[in-house]
This record gives sequence, structure tokens and C-alpha cells, in this order.
Amino acid sequence: MGGTARLLSMNNDILIRDARPEELDSIDRLVKEAYQEFRPHFTEIIWQKWMDNVSETVAAPAGSLIVAASGGVIHGVIKFYADASQSGMGHWPEGVAAIRILAVAPGARGRGFGTRLAAECLRRAREEKIATIFLFTGEFMHAARHIYEKLGFQRAPEFDPHPGTPMPRPSSVQTLFQRAPEFDPHPGPIAYRLDL
Repeated sequence: MGGTARLLSMNNDILIRDARPEELDSIDRLVKEAYQEFRPHFTEIIWQKWMDNVSETVAAPAGSLIVAASGGVIHGVIKFYADASQSGMGHWPEGVAAIRILAVAPGARGRGFGTRLAAECLRRAREEKIATIFLFTGEFMHAARHIYEKLGFQRAPEFDPHPGTPMPRPSSVQTLFQRAPEFDPHPGPIAYRLDL
């Protein structure tokens, strides 16, 4: 976010721009609403930790919170980290970017918001001369994985956390990403990368 919201692009009535501070609460609600479909994959404790981490990620000053809007309404969001080490997740190499919390409101899916948001992160990474961008997603996040793969991301299993391996920088979400196969036959997160 950091100061003035800039207009990044507008195409087919979709406006891609930086989030404004006064929008953080509604963005937090949008992400949580979008992720409701994944709730059956988690125990209640793990689910709540994930939702707490969503709130922390949305509110944290690190990274750039980017929104997709149409008709004055925010329909999607993504967080871009030019420095992946600021994302709070992953043991990424130095000098790479990362993205987190791609979410599109359920009623706005299929209109290109998610693809445009992810593409904006790639544009920013290229603009900053960053050679590689990483992300984590869930095996069960089929729509997000489709977007990433369509944009050229490939699986990077060498960066997947292994069962019982905590993520760096302990946080309320650390337990979530210790991969708990007892409640998910395809535990996550799983890593993807794109060399630009």
C-alpha cells in the first residue's frame, strides 16, 4: 500500500490498483468469504489459525496489497512481495519475489479477476528485474492452480514443506503449514515457481 494508491491498469472494465488503507477490513472479509469453500479440509483449530493469518497478511505493511475492482466494487485481491523473505512463508532463495492470498469473491469468479491480479504481480516482478517468483497454494485450490499454471508457473516440490517441518518465522499460521496428513489426504501447502 504505502501512501498513494496508484492506478495500475484498466481493461475490460477491470481496474487493477493498490489497495487503500480504508479498504483493509473489506478486503479481509473478501478473502475469508472466498476461502470458505476450503473449510472442510481443515480442523476448526487449523482453520481459525489460517483465518488469523489472513488478517495478519492483509494488515501487514510488508508487500503490496493489490485489488481488482469493477463498477467501484473490489472483487479480488492478491499480495505481492518483491522481496519474498518478507512474505513470512517459505525458504525461498534470495532475490526472488513471492505472492500470497489470491482471492476472488465467489460471485465474481470466471470474469478474469484472478488472472489479472496474478499477471500484475508478474508485471511488477519483471519491472523490478526479479528473475523468479514463488508461491504456495493448496492441492485443493483448483481454480488458483489453474491460473498459476496458465501463466507458466510450475510445481517446485523441492520447496514444499515436509510433514512436521515448521515454516520460518513462527506465527499463528505456523501450525497450519506443518502439513497434517491425518485430516487432508493431499496436505499443503505446495510450492510453485515461475522463472521470468
